[in-house]
Amino acid sequence: MTLRKISPAIFLAIGVLFLGVALVGGFLSYTSEEGENPPEAGLGVSDRESIKVPKPAPAARHSDPAPVVKKEPISPEELRRQSTRALITRIADTPAVLNEDWRGQYLQHIRTETDLNAFIDEYLTLGEARAAQYARMQQASKKPLPQDPRYFVGKAISALVGKENTERNLAKNVKENMALALYKEQDRVEGLENVDEAFMGTFFKNLLLMYELLEEAEERNDGDPNRWLEEHVHMIEAAVMDRYLRVKLRLDKARQKKEGTGQSIAGALFRTDGLQKTINENLLRLGGLYHLAARREVLDFERRQSFADRAFSLLAMVYQRAKSGEALTVMREINDLQCDYLHRLARVSWKKAQFALASGDFDRANENFFVATNSYLKAITRSVGDKREQFTAELAILRKEIAKSKSSDQGKDSADGAEI
Repeated sequence: MTLRKISPAIFLAIGVLFLGVALVGGFLSYTSEEGENPPEAGLGVSDRESIKVPKPAPAARHSDPAPVVKKEPISPEELRRQSTRALITRIADTPAVLNEDWRGQYLQHIRTETDLNAFIDEYLTLGEARAAQYARMQQASKKPLPQDPRYFVGKAISALVGKENTERNLAKNVKENMALALYKEQDRVEGLENVDEAFMGTFFKNLLLMYELLEEAEERNDGDPNRWLEEHVHMIEAAVMDRYLRVKLRLDKARQKKEGTGQSIAGALFRTDGLQKTINENLLRLGGLYHLAARREVLDFERRQSFADRAFSLLAMVYQRAKSGEALTVMREINDLQCDYLHRLARVSWKKAQFALASGDFDRANENFFVATNSYLKAITRSVGDKREQFTAELAILRKEIAKSKSSDQGKDSADGAEI
């Protein structure tokens, strides 16, 4: 059959057929989508349009920075609690008994009964000289003058509360009058060992106040703030030793009296409470004196640290004996001074180690690295908050530098061995 014999109607029929197939395919596709997403039952068109389909969150871009978590600062109350815990830990490692070993280590001048007697003899000598002068005054006046020790104690107190707190006035009217009062009192009771604790308590109290006024006057006149330090320390240590020996004597007598009876000496212990309290007060005063000396020392850092260390030891004993909050407060300030010194020592030793490395002296560098590391470790254990974080971060850098120096040292040794 030839093309001329094919009817045009055939081509028309084929076109209609293809069109029909296309319409059927489109209808099947539409019904499939409707089946997968059926309309919500019971909702009209307007209701369905009012429902907002949440849009998916945009994917995070790799270039976006990670969110920074802001660190909350430690509150002052929490810092204080942490500081207290650190101090209590340090105090627990200190001696708790005020015995001969402790006095020998932490007191400087008056450590034994012999030391106390020698100190008191100096005042008795001064009192004797003052008594001779007083006798000459009596002869010149041709009338009897007061001889009661309490009269001279009263003159000393008048000088202490007077307005003329000059060095000359205090030395003459307080120190000499108290020396004269002590000389006449021991003469009256026939021996220093018979002078009662009340009189000796007044003796030390007035002289300690005198030294406080002398130091205030020195500071007021821009003098040497530590001029009276050694004499002041002597006086406080003598006061501590006097009270300590009186407690010991009282307890020894009570034990001898109760020996073999099975009775307790609790009553005697109770009667020594006042003396023990005075010991604590004087140790607290002595620790505070060294603390003040440490704060005043701004040139000699080793001397400053020596003052601070002695102050901490004295106040630690006060806390061990009486759980003194006042002692703990001062120790907190002393601890800061000690930490600052340790940090300074660490930095200086680190710098010395770097200089030694630059000159090729590895042994000297290692010695200074050792001092720096130990100083950092001590500072970290005694610090809290930001300071502890700072010291810890610096120590980490130091340790990396030490490791690097050791590698260099080992490499140098290997090279020297190869040359040999």
